[in-house]
Amino acid sequence: MIKNKKIDFRNAVFDQLIKIAVKKKNIFIITADISAYSLEVFKKKFKKNFFNIGITEQSMVAIACGMAMSKQKKIFAFSMIPFLTMRAYEHIKVDISSTGLPVTLIGLGSGLSFSTDGPSAHGTTDIALIRALPNFKIFNPSDPTTAMIAAKESYKSKTPSYIRLDKSQQVKLYDLKNNFSQGYIETKTGSKICIVSTGIMVQKAFEIKKILKEKKKEISIIDMFRLKPVSEIKLIKSFLKYDKIIILDENTIFGGLVPIVTDLIARHKLSKEIKIFSLPDTQCFNYGDRNWLHKKYKIDNKSVINYILR
Repeated sequence: MIKNKKIDFRNAVFDQLIKIAVKKKNIFIITADISAYSLEVFKKKFKKNFFNIGITEQSMVAIACGMAMSKQKKIFAFSMIPFLTMRAYEHIKVDISSTGLPVTLIGLGSGLSFSTDGPSAHGTTDIALIRALPNFKIFNPSDPTTAMIAAKESYKSKTPSYIRLDKSQQVKLYDLKNNFSQGYIETKTGSKICIVSTGIMVQKAFEIKKILKEKKKEISIIDMFRLKPVSEIKLIKSFLKYDKIIILDENTIFGGLVPIVTDLIARHKLSKEIKIFSLPDTQCFNYGDRNWLHKKYKIDNKSVINYILR
């Protein structure tokens, strides 16, 4: 892990878009009455390229599609995950997925980011929704560096992209010397146990790795920061090295990483012991801070560490 200050995922993405916009001038950002520090910077620098259309996510998606039809504009539409992906789902399906236009949707509040705001604000099933739509790429950054990579890749993409951002500040896990081309990063240790994770839970995986190392126990980590498409053959080769695969995810068991990994393993007929740490197939009506919720649903560091040590 790289030692540095914590950076907001939103700022990592919008700072990168500002860098591109200075040179390219063709980036347009639409929001549904939501903001971020670096987004305000973008707004001041490129006033004609920014639109806040209010809390109308369906209209935002339709407008983004219409603007993208010019083929000269790169459109980024930003709102909270449940309202962006669920309230406007039919519009995303018809206007963006069906046309294949390179619109990038940026959703804020992955997993239990909005911990105390209840189930209407949680983003725990959106991966499954967008993954079901053809043409989409899905990025789930685990740190500011992978957030920056997601912004760059979605700008270059000729098909739609979905970037889901955690509502938190985190340290960098990687620098630009890492190879991000495969859509995942493997931290190898020679261990036969591997935690496969995505998004904010990769930060937890590195915390778990550090604690276990102090107890003379090694694990490896696979960070799947791109969830669609996945580099199937490369991932299978990585999975083959391990006897036990632990899936650590802050989405429901059917709504996030779990079906992606288990489907991949099943289709390639791998015989692997799998342990799943994810949210159950229920609505989360419990209210508390994020760490409390992790303990409640047994996806906290202690639960994973105890399992590995046993």
